[in-house]
Amino acid sequence: MTDAVLAVDIGSTWCKAAWLDSQGQMIAQGRAYTREIPLGPHSTPDGFWGAFVAAAREATGRLPTTARPAAIGISCRALFGVCLDADDRGFWPAWNIALDRYTNPTIQNVYTKEVWGGANPFGYGYTPSFAGIFLWLRQNRPAALDLVVRAGALRDFVVYRMTGAWVTDPATGPNQYTWPDELLPLTGLSADALPALLDPHALAGGLTPAASQALGLPQGLPVVVGQHDGAAANLGVGAIRPGDGCFTLGTNFVFRGVMGEHASTHAMGYWVAPGVWAFVGNIGAATRQFELMTRALGEEGDDLFALHKRLSPLAEQVAPGSGGLTLGPLPGDEAVVCESVREAGRAGYAPGVIYRAILEAVSGAEMRLVDRARQAGAVPTRFITTGGGAVNRAFAQILADQLNAPLEMGHTEGGILGAGMAAAVGAGWYASLEDALARMGTPGPIVQPDPDAVAFYAREE
Repeated sequence: MTDAVLAVDIGSTWCKAAWLDSQGQMIAQGRAYTREIPLGPHSTPDGFWGAFVAAAREATGRLPTTARPAAIGISCRALFGVCLDADDRGFWPAWNIALDRYTNPTIQNVYTKEVWGGANPFGYGYTPSFAGIFLWLRQNRPAALDLVVRAGALRDFVVYRMTGAWVTDPATGPNQYTWPDELLPLTGLSADALPALLDPHALAGGLTPAASQALGLPQGLPVVVGQHDGAAANLGVGAIRPGDGCFTLGTNFVFRGVMGEHASTHAMGYWVAPGVWAFVGNIGAATRQFELMTRALGEEGDDLFALHKRLSPLAEQVAPGSGGLTLGPLPGDEAVVCESVREAGRAGYAPGVIYRAILEAVSGAEMRLVDRARQAGAVPTRFITTGGGAVNRAFAQILADQLNAPLEMGHTEGGILGAGMAAAVGAGWYASLEDALARMGTPGPIVQPDPDAVAFYAREE
């Protein structure tokens, strides 16, 4: 028999599951679509749990009979404010309100000196935003807040459904092992409502009888706490040391620059390994615009992945600068950036030239994230990619050229690998996450910067 761990990455588009062996090889996989999960106070958490079960069951159905389940670990997208009510049911009370620090005044006010005094609220990761959600509920939906028995995030809810333990990891929580004192007075929550803070590789518990039946896996199978999907991705591709920089090229454009300790500036970030902090920057709107601009080069009904695969070799044949064609910057006005692609076609630019111009706009957006990381104090010298976009060789070359640095094309499923590494430690295979990374991580191919392209982009700055 060969022991295997189940690693599940719960994302905004797909929930992906894979059984991994002790070397990090995926021996069985499954997935479920999550982008169309209906929004609602109960339908959203229930929908993600259903996707988790479906993906895990599909992977398990493909598991060789010689494999023996050893543990489960998860990587999960940020979805805060997922709670439990008195009936032990998943409950998302702020489901139809945009509650983030960029647009919501209540959450913006939570980040002020009046709340934190001399402390830096950004040092607590997502906690101020988490507090702002419940402060907003307290002020606007007190009846809904009264129904909350336990408060947390989607990651916490999924692990609870498996084990009955209400726990979270520091990256999803406050980047430490205790909740800050400022949290409870703001929210009106009790301390008992908050999840316990544990390392991602710590054991949360074993599968309950109900979870065992739902997943088709042995009762009592160990489940580790798991982690935020960005932290899992960094771990999965080995970007957990100061000086590492990880690009996630998936549903969102994200850059995480590892710094060790938290910056003194007001920079967002979270732990990517116990005690190791990273700057985090995200340009979510640019991802959708990248998709729309690319689709404008194809026919209605074209598969997006196939379209990228067809256009990428054409873009590789085009010189830096795309013949003078400039698109973007991203993100911009959605209608304007899409019309700019159509206008370029009408002007006679070939599809490969237009696609290269799109990739240069995307790379420019990524470079702005790197600049923000440097302003926050990060000094990235080693760059790695993960996510579906990591297979786009033309984009990787442009990014390496604009960085003027080698770029490692890391595993596209860094989140799954990171979740699997945490599960491997919890199963007792390895003594630490570093040990698991050394045994389960596999370096990807390196894209070297082209000196002529580097010189061109340097002149363009």
